[in-house]
Amino acid sequence: MSSKLKERMMARTAGVADRAVETAASRVPDGPPRTATMPAQLGAFRLEAREYQERIHELQAQLQEAKQSGKGSLKVPLTDLHEVAGRRRYKSPEAFVELRENLRHNDLMTPVAIRPRVAGGFEIVSGHWRSDAYRELGRAEIECVLTDSTDDAAALGAFYANLLQSDLTDYEKYLGFKDFRQRFPNTTQAKMAEQAGVQESVVSSLMAFDDLPEEVLGLLNARPSLLGASAGYALARLVRTGRSERVVEAAQRLANKELDEAQAVRFASTDPTMSKAAPVAARFKIKAGRSTYCDVRQARNVVRLEFQTEAEAQTVRDALKTVLEQRAAAIKPVSADVEGK
Repeated sequence: MSSKLKERMMARTAGVADRAVETAASRVPDGPPRTATMPAQLGAFRLEAREYQERIHELQAQLQEAKQSGKGSLKVPLTDLHEVAGRRRYKSPEAFVELRENLRHNDLMTPVAIRPRVAGGFEIVSGHWRSDAYRELGRAEIECVLTDSTDDAAALGAFYANLLQSDLTDYEKYLGFKDFRQRFPNTTQAKMAEQAGVQESVVSSLMAFDDLPEEVLGLLNARPSLLGASAGYALARLVRTGRSERVVEAAQRLANKELDEAQAVRFASTDPTMSKAAPVAARFKIKAGRSTYCDVRQARNVVRLEFQTEAEAQTVRDALKTVLEQRAAAIKPVSADVEGK
C-alpha cells in the first residue's frame, strides 16, 4: 500500500473524531455523562487514528504474507464487506443462479477487489455478485485483494472489470461510459474507446442512449435488457428528427411485449399522419338463373370482372369497349378546359 494512500486515510479519519469521543464516553462505568473537553476530544481523535493506522499495518502484513506464499490474496469476513452505490452491475436472476451453483462446487478463481473504509470494514470495488453468492451458500469468508485506488479509479475499475462480460447489457455499458464522461469531462470518445479496448464506433453507438426521451430511459432503468445498442441508436436518430412521441410509444409497446426491437424501430419510423386506410373492396355477383354469370369486384378506381368462360369475357370486353368510348366522348377533357381559360 502506497504512502499516499496512508496519508489519505489519515486525513479521512478526521471525520470520525466525534464518534471516537462518544465511544470513549460510553466506556465510563459510573456517573452522569460528561461534556468532553478539547484535550479529551484530541486524545480520542488520536486514539481512533492510531487504531485505524494499526489496522492498516495489520492488513499490509497479511497481504505481504499472502504475496510471499504466492497467493496474493487474503480471506475477509463477509460481514466486513460493504457495497457502494453505483458500482454493482446488472446480472439476470438466471445468471446469478448459475454463478452461485458454480461457486458451490468450485473454488473462487477471481478474488473480490476491496478498499479499506475509515468507518471500518471494506468497500467492494468489484465482486458484488460473488460476495452475494458466498452469503447465500452460508460461507463466512471470501478471498479478497486490497487495492489503493482512488474513489474515481475504484468506480471506473469496477466498470471496466465488468465491461466485457457477456451478461452486461448495452444500457449498463452506456451508464458506465456516461459515468466516466462525468468524472472526466475532457476525455474524448476515442480515448474512452482506447481505454476500454473497443472500437470508437462501439462507444458512439452506446452513447446514443443519451438522446432517448426520459420516459424511455425510465423503462431502461427498470429493465436494462429492454433495448440493445443498435435499436437504441436507431430510435435516437428518430428522436433527433422530431419523433420523440412516436419513439416513446414504441418503447412502451416493446416493454409490454407487443413488439420486438425491430418492430419497435419500424413503428417509430412510420408517420401516422401519412398512413392511409386500406381500400375496402366492393363485390357483387350477376346471376343467370341459379348460376353466377359475372363476379364483379371494385376497390377505389379499379373494377375487376370475372366470367365463367373466356368466350363470354371477350364478348363483354368488346361491348364494354363501346360503352367506355361513348363515356369518354361525353366527358370534356381537363386539358381542354384549362386551355379555354
